[in-house]
Amino acid sequence: MNSQVVYVLLVEDDLDYGALLRRRLMGKLTGEAGTTFVVAHTGLLQEAIAYVTRNGIDVIVLELNLPDASGLETLMRLREVAPQAATIVLTGRDDQLLATQALNLGAQDYLVKGNFNTELLVRAVRYAFERKQSEQALTLAQECLRQVANQQPESAKSDELASDFDNLLTRMAAQNTLALAQLGSDNPARLHVEKLNQTITLAADLTRRLMNRFDRRA
Repeated sequence: MNSQVVYVLLVEDDLDYGALLRRRLMGKLTGEAGTTFVVAHTGLLQEAIAYVTRNGIDVIVLELNLPDASGLETLMRLREVAPQAATIVLTGRDDQLLATQALNLGAQDYLVKGNFNTELLVRAVRYAFERKQSEQALTLAQECLRQVANQQPESAKSDELASDFDNLLTRMAAQNTLALAQLGSDNPARLHVEKLNQTITLAADLTRRLMNRFDRRA
């Protein structure tokens, strides 16, 4: 992610706390991490929905309890209009059940207010963004692999595509392994990253079997 710009939306009704998070993301550590964060801030769900409808957003840092929405409904309503964005849920307490439910609804991670510093926030946003990219790339790769499987094995294009997918999946596996190493054993997000790694492994196995089939029939 060297020299990469990541667009972040903070959805937090506490203006002072939101300003603090914004400063942390746009602070000195951001540049050292090789990533530039462009951060916007809204305090209401309706404002957030309007913003993501008009602007491209990579990561949403979301307080679940807002003046115009509360609980998991906040996450569900925002994901309906911004399914392409990675989402990190902010909670006021260390509630493992709530965190797991949020992850099951599509969030990439969660943070407990008061329990993280600047480094952890920056890392969480970067890895949430990378995991979302991996999920989207994996979905695309699986669809393309199905198309490749239906092509004639003698097609040189099929062989090249399968090789490209194999390289892509290898990079994705390495990226997710790095993210997994940063997650604590008690973090509910760990299970989701592990499942993503398992899916990548299965897709890579399918790709290599297709490549072997092309080699045998060449």
